[in-house]
Amino acid sequence: MHSTWEEINSFQSMSEYKRFVIYIEKQVEKQYAVEIEVCQNYKKNEIYGGRWFKDLEAKEIWRLVEPDFPFRGHWEKVDN
Repeated sequence: MHSTWEEINSFQSMSEYKRFVIYIEKQVEKQYAVEIEVCQNYKKNEIYGGRWFKDLEAKEIWRLVEPDFPFRGHWEKVDN
């Protein structure tokens, strides 16, 4: 099954990012997802870190990278 999550290339504001964090943490709380350990070697587009989550239904891994001006953060599927 494919995830219903969609990539966010950049957050339009810090408040949008914070609302998204609340959303994804509620997904974890409801056991639709789990937060997992970050792969320290993963550096897509030379961007390291963030928080990683696994969609338990779709079995996909995603990462959330906080905005750090001028970078606006993002939410993306992790490449295997």
